[in-house]
Amino acid sequence: MHKFILVTLLLLSPAQALAFGATGHQLVCDMAYQLVSASSRQQLDTLTNKAGYTYFASACVWPDEVRSQPGFHWSAPLHFVNFARDKHEVTPADCPAQGCILSAIDTMQQRLKQDHNDWQALLFLAHFIADLHQPLHVSFADDLGGNRTAVYFFGQPNNLHGVWDFAMLQQLGYEDDAARAGALLNLLNSEQGQPLKAQWQQTDILAWANESAKITQAIYRDYKPGMLIEADYVAQYQPVLEQRLMQAAVRLAMLLERLLADKAAAG
Repeated sequence: MHKFILVTLLLLSPAQALAFGATGHQLVCDMAYQLVSASSRQQLDTLTNKAGYTYFASACVWPDEVRSQPGFHWSAPLHFVNFARDKHEVTPADCPAQGCILSAIDTMQQRLKQDHNDWQALLFLAHFIADLHQPLHVSFADDLGGNRTAVYFFGQPNNLHGVWDFAMLQQLGYEDDAARAGALLNLLNSEQGQPLKAQWQQTDILAWANESAKITQAIYRDYKPGMLIEADYVAQYQPVLEQRLMQAAVRLAMLLERLLADKAAAG
């Protein structure tokens, strides 16, 4: 997808859908789309069309759009995982019986392996990989992953979850600046980006969750109720946020390449 198409998609997304919102999810999925092979892109296009979308990046927002619908209420708890504040890391035991983002990622991979035309599994998988890399989706239950915190973001009321989901991306210009999105992809495709991609592909889903958990703990150490978040905070965390976007894209591309290769081999 050309950069100007991604920007158009972001501009057309409804504000209420912004949540690693429409902006973050589309950035991750567009980069992943560009990173996979041409044959995998062709398969993604086919499944995206089955879902009723033109572009894979725009389709990746679908799980947020349906989670409040009666037929998809089951998916709402699968966008996150919580752990206790006195713990240092997430474990599989933190996933409740109803499931969490850790079990959901595994389930959606299995679904796609069993049915190569399961476009819903594809979109849930892509969405959940991005969510896993948004730190506040691996957080504490007592304040709903930062939704019950209170901050002012450049003078406007917000909360930590909203700041990390969309406000910083908006402030950094990712909603309407193709060059910003393109710069992340260019870095991944550069000589400097090759060892980063290789390094990020070596770990597993639980390790990815614990990367987010570590960042979340740092975010809360900096948090004071009612705090004013301005340019210095954004500058401090911009490299972290951008790295999470790139890591999500690289890892999603890796998983998609494996799954779609299985699909191609199955004929």
